Amino acid sequence: MKTLYISDLDSTLLDPRARLSAFAVQALNRMLRGGLQFSPVEFTPVNLTPVSFTVATARTWESVHVVLADILPLPVPVVLMNGALVYDTRADAFVRQAMMPEHAVRELLRRVRAYGQTGFLYSLQEGRICPYHEPLERPILREFHGTRVKYYGKRFVQTNDLALHAGEPIVYFTTQDSYETLEPLYRALRGMDEIDCTLYTDSYMPGNWFLECFSRAASKYNAVQFLRERYGYDKVVGFGDNLNDLPLFAACDESYAVANALEEVKAAATGVIGSNVDNGVVNFLLEAAL
Repeated sequence: MKTLYISDLDSTLLDPRARLSAFAVQALNRMLRGGLQFSPVEFTPVNLTPVSFTVATARTWESVHVVLADILPLPVPVVLMNGALVYDTRADAFVRQAMMPEHAVRELLRRVRAYGQTGFLYSLQEGRICPYHEPLERPILREFHGTRVKYYGKRFVQTNDLALHAGEPIVYFTTQDSYETLEPLYRALRGMDEIDCTLYTDSYMPGNWFLECFSRAASKYNAVQFLRERYGYDKVVGFGDNLNDLPLFAACDESYAVANALEEVKAAATGVIGSNVDNGVVNFLLEAAL
């Protein structure tokens, strides 16, 4: 049986400092490079490594390639931005892109502004992400911007009006605030025909929530289905911790919540494994390889 193991990153595969532990790096490299083999394992032209493993995250490639630098390239394309993009780390190319239509972007931004919000609008230009933002007045948005520049070298472009870029190839919109502030906007955006959204808690800052929007053709669910069909997997096993992992779980034959996951995520999972602090995902993979 040809099986794909696919893990969320933050608070699932990564430790509380948003890093792979030294143990995880060593174990994953042994599995990915042939030191361990899953049993049974089938070798086909699109599955040449002993382990079919990848990740599904809300992050962009600009940050993923930093946090996963020690185990790249991966044998299977990675799911980025909650499924809006799928990226082949070996070929250095996107293999799936789900863009938001211009009229939908304009309506999204109109509703965002009506609720007194702004955020970051992501355009895909020449194979790379270009994130736009209006002047950042709220501290939480300035902090988001600052950490992405400092730790991941991301290049942002300030604009007076995000709507000026609605005609570009737009893949994503994100903002953050308290749940009480964002939940009414989330409900307003969920009513749009061509836009899907997710609202989930910040893994690193209690009380802060992310609201992220993308094409209805995106989502971790659709991206996983794409990988299953394109590469012929008989079984998909997923790992996660947060509300935006529920679509990932829905696409999997088996799903496992780490011990530190939200209760709603544990309730939707096939089972609960060790926490991200205890390398729960990697230990599960090691046991599967025996």
